[in-house]
Amino acid sequence: MNRPGRNATSRPPNSVTNGANTFLFYLFLLVLVLAPLPLGSNREWSWTLCAALISVLALGWSALSLFGGTKQSLRLNLALMIAFLLVCAWAVVQTSGFVPQHWKHPLWAMSSAVLAPGAVAPSPGSISLAPDDSFTAVMRLLSYGLVFFLAFQWGRDQRLAKRTLQWLVFAGLVYAIYGLVVFWSGSNGLFLFEDPGFRQDVRSTFMNRNHFATYAGLILLCAISLFYRRMVVHGGPPSPMPAKGRIPPGAHISGRTEWLERCVLQVWKPLIIILLLSTALILTHSRGGFFSTLVAGVVLLACFNYRRRIRSTGSLAAVGLAVGIAFIAFWLTSEVLLQRIDQTRFDNNLRFAAYQVISESTRDNPILGFGYGTFADSFRLYRTDVIDAYLDRSHNTYLENAFELGWPAALLLFTVIALPCAICIRGLRRRGRDWVYPATGIAATVLVGVHSYFDFSLQMPAVAMTYAGILGVACAQSYSSDS
Repeated sequence: MNRPGRNATSRPPNSVTNGANTFLFYLFLLVLVLAPLPLGSNREWSWTLCAALISVLALGWSALSLFGGTKQSLRLNLALMIAFLLVCAWAVVQTSGFVPQHWKHPLWAMSSAVLAPGAVAPSPGSISLAPDDSFTAVMRLLSYGLVFFLAFQWGRDQRLAKRTLQWLVFAGLVYAIYGLVVFWSGSNGLFLFEDPGFRQDVRSTFMNRNHFATYAGLILLCAISLFYRRMVVHGGPPSPMPAKGRIPPGAHISGRTEWLERCVLQVWKPLIIILLLSTALILTHSRGGFFSTLVAGVVLLACFNYRRRIRSTGSLAAVGLAVGIAFIAFWLTSEVLLQRIDQTRFDNNLRFAAYQVISESTRDNPILGFGYGTFADSFRLYRTDVIDAYLDRSHNTYLENAFELGWPAALLLFTVIALPCAICIRGLRRRGRDWVYPATGIAATVLVGVHSYFDFSLQMPAVAMTYAGILGVACAQSYSSDS
C-alpha cells in the first residue's frame, strides 16, 4: 500500500477548480481529436497551433495545481523526464554557435570561405546545418512531451482515462468513415487539394496512406481494448449464459437464444466500429501499417490472455467476435494489399538502399550528429546514384534519429519510449483492475515501434500526439489508484 500523499497533493479541489480542470481536460481532448483534421497537422501553421494550444493547456493545468488544489500525480518516472529533457537540450546545443569550432559542420567553414574569402574571424555555424529546422523539431518534440504529461495527469482518474480513449475512438471512426466515403465515391479531392491518389487508397485527412494506417491502427487497438473491457473485465453480457444443468429440461435452447440476442444487442455497435476501422486500415494498402497493426494486435491479445487466461465463454466470445469481424474486413477488401505484399522485393527497394547509405553516412559523425530535424538538408550531401529519388525522410525513424542526433542522444530518445512501455508492462502484471489500459499502451508502442522501421509516421504531429495521449493514459493507469 502506498503512503497517503505520495501520488497526489493533500489539498482537496473545490467545485470551481473541479469545473476549471474539467474544462481544460475537454479542451485537451478537443486538440487531440482535431489534430488529424488539417492534413495530420503536417503543415507549419497547424503544428505550431497545436504546440501553442498544448502549451496554454499545460500552463492552465499548472496554475490550477499550484493555486487551486487540483490533484497532481507525482509518480511520473524521474529517469524518463531527465532523459527527455537531455535529448531536447542536446538538440538545442546542436543549433548553438558557441560550441567548439571542430564540432561545427565543415560545410559552414566552406561556405564562409566562398562568401568571405580571406576572413580572419572564425566562421559562424553550428553542428546543425539548419538551426531553424532544429528549433522547429524541438518545439514539436516538447509539445508531444506535454501531451504525454497532461494525459498522464488526467489519466490518473479512471473516468477521464476511459473518456480519453472513447473520444479517440469516436474521432477515429469519423475520420475512417470520411476516408471510406472519399475512396468509394471516386473523389480525388481533400479540402483544397487535388490528388489522384485519393481514389486509389484510403487516406482520410492525411496526405500519406502510411500515416493514416498508423493512426487507424492506434485507434483500432483502443476500440478493441474498450470492447474487451466492456464485455469481459467490467460487465459482459447482461446475464451469464445458462447451463444445461441449471435450467428446466427442454428450455435450454430458448434460454441460450435469449442470451445470444441480448449479447448481440450489446455488442453490435463496438463491432461495427471495429469493422469500419479495420476496413479503412486495409484499404490504405499500406504494407507496413497493416503488418505493424497485425503484430500489435497479436501482442494485445497476448496481454489479454496473460491476465484473464481466456477460458470462459464470455472471454472467448468477445475475442472471437472482434477477430472474426477484422478477418471479414480483411477478406472483403485485401486484394490490392495482398498484391502489393506479393510484389515486395527487398533487393530492389529504394528504402533499403537508402538505409545502407544512411548507416554509412552516420559514421562520419556518430557522436554529435548533423542536427535534429535536418535530415532533408544534411542527407543530400551523401546521396549516391543508387538513390534515384529525393528523400526528405529516411523512412526509418531509428536511423534518422541516429543520423540527426548522434547515437548517444538517439539512444536516450529511444529510452524515452522504452521506459513508459516498461511501466505499462509492470502495470499489466500488478494492476488488479483497469489493466486493459497498460495493455493498450504496450500494443500501441509495438505498433509505432515496428512501423517506425519502415516509415516515419511518428514524425506526423497528429500521429505522435495521439500515441503520446494513449501512452500517457496507459502509464497513469499502470499505478494503483488507491492512494
